[in-house]
Amino acid sequence: MLKYWLTALGALTLSACSTVPDELAVAEGTNLTPYTVALESPEQAQNKPARWGGVIAEVRNTDSGTIVEVVNYDLNSYGRPAVSDNSDGRFRAKLDGFVDPMVYKKGRSITFTGIVQAPEEGKIDEFRYLFPTLDVTGKYLWKEIDKSPMEVDYSSLWYRHHWYSPPYRVYYPVPVRTNGGNQDDNKNN
Repeated sequence: MLKYWLTALGALTLSACSTVPDELAVAEGTNLTPYTVALESPEQAQNKPARWGGVIAEVRNTDSGTIVEVVNYDLNSYGRPAVSDNSDGRFRAKLDGFVDPMVYKKGRSITFTGIVQAPEEGKIDEFRYLFPTLDVTGKYLWKEIDKSPMEVDYSSLWYRHHWYSPPYRVYYPVPVRTNGGNQDDNKNN
C-alpha cells in the first residue's frame, strides 16, 4: 500500500513541476529550431517550429497584423530570456490581430513559439539587416523583476532588540532603503 502512495506522490510532484508556461508548450519530442540556425542558414530553418525570446525593441501594428521586433537572448530552462550583454541579433515575430504597444512596451521580456518563415530585409537605424521571422503560434510576456535594493543592518545581534540594548543609544551610519529605492546612510537624529 505504501508503494502506491509513494508512486502517486511522485507522479503528483512531477506533474506540478511544469517548467515552461502553457502558452509556450510544444508537443513532447518536437525538435525546436535554434535562433542561430535561422540566422546562419535560413533555408534549413524554414517551416520548422521554434521557441525564441528576448527583449522587445519595437512594436508595429498594421492592418494585416502586428510585427514585434525582438532583441534575441538565450532562454533559460523555463523559457524566460536570460538577458545579458551578448545577443546574437534580432528577429521579427508576426502576430495576427492587434497588440497594445503600451502593454508590450520596449524593454519587456517576451518569449514566442511559432514556425520559422523566410527572413525579411530591414534596417536597424541605418544598418541593413536580415531579420529571421517567426509566424507566432504562442506568446508569453514575462512580468518585470523587482530589483529594489535590500536593507542591510550591520548592528550586532545583541543590540538589535531593545530589551538587550544599553540605556544609551549609539548612532552610527547604517545603509537603509529609502522610498526612491536608493541606499543612503542613516542620518543622526
